[in-house]
Amino acid sequence: MKITALSLFILFTTHLFSQQIYTSDNKYLGNKDEFVSSCIKGAQEKTVNLKGVEINIKQYCSCICDNLIPTLHSKEIEQATSKEKLAELFLNDKNIQIIIDCVDGNFVVEDSFEFKKENQTEETKLIQVKQCVDEILKIEDDFIWTNQMANEYCLCAIDKLYSKGYTFKDLLEIENENSETFNEIAVPCVAAVLDIKKDIPYSNSYNKEDITGPTSSTIQLIDYLGQGYKIKLSIDGINKYFLFDTGASDLVINREIERELLINGSLNKQHYVGKQLYTLANNEQVMADIVLLNNISIGNYTVNQVYVAVMEKGALLCGKGFLDKFKNWEFNDQKKEITLFK
Repeated sequence: MKITALSLFILFTTHLFSQQIYTSDNKYLGNKDEFVSSCIKGAQEKTVNLKGVEINIKQYCSCICDNLIPTLHSKEIEQATSKEKLAELFLNDKNIQIIIDCVDGNFVVEDSFEFKKENQTEETKLIQVKQCVDEILKIEDDFIWTNQMANEYCLCAIDKLYSKGYTFKDLLEIENENSETFNEIAVPCVAAVLDIKKDIPYSNSYNKEDITGPTSSTIQLIDYLGQGYKIKLSIDGINKYFLFDTGASDLVINREIERELLINGSLNKQHYVGKQLYTLANNEQVMADIVLLNNISIGNYTVNQVYVAVMEKGALLCGKGFLDKFKNWEFNDQKKEITLFK
């Protein structure tokens, strides 16, 4: 968990950038020496009370100047400054890895450094959880972490880290089964995740944040020789025609599609969240793997965080469970179309 360095970074970064002057025509003002000097001044003012930390401020500021500033437009910086949303700008997905790379190697944290509540803000917590989740999902063992489970664990662990005032040395011992942090943080937080996993219903539900697209989208269905309809879906660029069946419970793919997704990197072991028993139309019961997939396109929408059932064989099905990702939907049998609402 790269918690400490990232926390320290957030403590002074918004102050650092507020000292700069930018134009609205996307041109950089000032030279590197001026920027680095201003950056160092802002960093020193914000980190003076953080005991137990050695910061190579000059190298850090130089890295930001060389790698982050060229990616930012003056207009977006001006807008973020005027709306007091600089932290949001720095913490978006486009910039965060650059910031992390500049932080790494330029902070040395002593074992005595304490995680104190007064040094934590909502911004620091957001970035701590994100980096913690990224680290958790890299773990290779028999326990399969989903993004939701990793997020729950990290929220739990970081809250305990700060509420109990542990030191950096304590954090380094979290993998030692005899340590306090292992027993007071890792054990109860993993137990909480296991309870969450046990109760997860592998069913899709509406979340506006999971949908990209217009307010509504109407999709023409394909008449399947009088036996129903088919609908075109794309899973991370792989286009397939699914049998549209509102009587089916979920979005179902077969092993052939699963292999294609594995080959192109759209699917890996982290996406497998469990198994679920299904009853087919002929009353045969089969066990399916449940995967959590992103970037599923339907009509003018792209949908993320979709539970999909993987079965050994059979038709590709688009059931009501997938439509439940939307706020509402309407099926028009006469026009042979379906309208989805965001």
